[in-house]
Amino acid sequence: MTMLGISAVAVGCSPIIDQRLNPAPRLAETIQPQVSSSMVHLAKRLTWGATPQIVRDIETQSIDNWIAQQLDYNSIDNWQTDLRLRRFTTLNLNAPDLLSFGRLPDKKFVADELAAATLIRAIYSPRHLYEMMVYFWTNHFNIYHYKNDTYTLKTIDDREVIRLHALGDFGEMLRASAHSPAMLVYLDNIANEKAHPNENYAREIMELHTLGVNGSYTEQDVLAVARCFTGWSVDDRGRFEYKSEWHDEDEKQVLGHTIPANGGKSDGDKVLDILINHPDTAKYIAYKLAQRFVADEPPQTLVNDLASTWHTNTGDIKAMIQRLLSHDLFWDAEPKFKQPLELAVSALRVTNAIYNGRPSLPKRLVTMGQRPFGHPTPDGYPDVALEWQGDLASRWNFALDIASNKQDSVNLPVNQWHQLAQQGDMQQLAQAILLRDLLPNEQAAINNAIGSDTIYHPSQTQDVLALLLSSPAFQWR
Repeated sequence: MTMLGISAVAVGCSPIIDQRLNPAPRLAETIQPQVSSSMVHLAKRLTWGATPQIVRDIETQSIDNWIAQQLDYNSIDNWQTDLRLRRFTTLNLNAPDLLSFGRLPDKKFVADELAAATLIRAIYSPRHLYEMMVYFWTNHFNIYHYKNDTYTLKTIDDREVIRLHALGDFGEMLRASAHSPAMLVYLDNIANEKAHPNENYAREIMELHTLGVNGSYTEQDVLAVARCFTGWSVDDRGRFEYKSEWHDEDEKQVLGHTIPANGGKSDGDKVLDILINHPDTAKYIAYKLAQRFVADEPPQTLVNDLASTWHTNTGDIKAMIQRLLSHDLFWDAEPKFKQPLELAVSALRVTNAIYNGRPSLPKRLVTMGQRPFGHPTPDGYPDVALEWQGDLASRWNFALDIASNKQDSVNLPVNQWHQLAQQGDMQQLAQAILLRDLLPNEQAAINNAIGSDTIYHPSQTQDVLALLLSSPAFQWR
């Protein structure tokens, strides 16, 4: 059977898998229990969207035990997610096989599978913190899906760079990224040779991957780093290749360090060691972690504390997360505005919707401004509210389409929600979606929209769901 034939069989079985793995929960499992605000805050910050079930899990295990389990993500049974991913035949292929897909008429086939698989993992995986960190590092080491061979090679980068090291050691992840064919293609290092050094990768590894845009490096450092990485390339089978004949063997000065002559490939390896151990790297990664989990403009005291943890633990990512979660500044943080991808995934999670893995959902996210792996420039999608608050209409339309079952490839379990709505109490729906009761002004706005009082007819359930998913409260985490 051909690879495409295997793919067709897997897709054909997927509706059965989806239905088996998505039984409609009992009414009592849908209603939010009375729990502490700390548990809700934790669920909103460390997952792709808080649900009553996640909050109940935290309550059952205790906050400390739940965090410990999430950090030890391999201990969390993920078989149901893995079963959903079996429909995607390209996720575990090697580079030559992936490149062969790139020669098909539909060159985006591999890219579409990775984007859909990313959504399935975000929606369904119980490894909540791990999947959040996968997104964080995917954005940090951003690779655009549609530049030359990146639409196929990004699948390997996702598997062997980001997912392998997302809660591991930053230094190992940076080294893996520097050897990633997708990264070398995307940032043009395959065109970096001694006669004509290409500075693109050298600039971005300092500006975006390690030292930060305000890091203490000069244009001379950029050129020197580019010279150190001459010859780091990709062969015609999509694998890392060092081309010795392309390498600049002269002595180089990088950030105050001398790289001796005739070092060969080790010149680039030495640069990686310098960047990993540079104090600006600790500050920059600390800032970005604090921005992701605490605030758009994180407190400097928190950034300094995380940077100190970095130095003490030599770039251990888990240690930095543990320190961040021990900080009052995390627990007292104001809500963060959801990016479009977060908004979409959290809506599907909290409504118990079924996503069948088709490419129509990633395509819908293009219209919302945030398809997975769809950011063209290497800086990644922005993580501040001001960048996303200008387009609320696409969010409202998405909420309406989810609630009315008009989003292709997504199926809302309408009967579940009608069952919950039998008593006509909006607070039950609010507890399930917002994880709290409606405020008086929110209640009044919904009443006005549906032309009713606090008691509504079950036939209006989907209208109320749409209003809750598009409400100001649901836009924040």
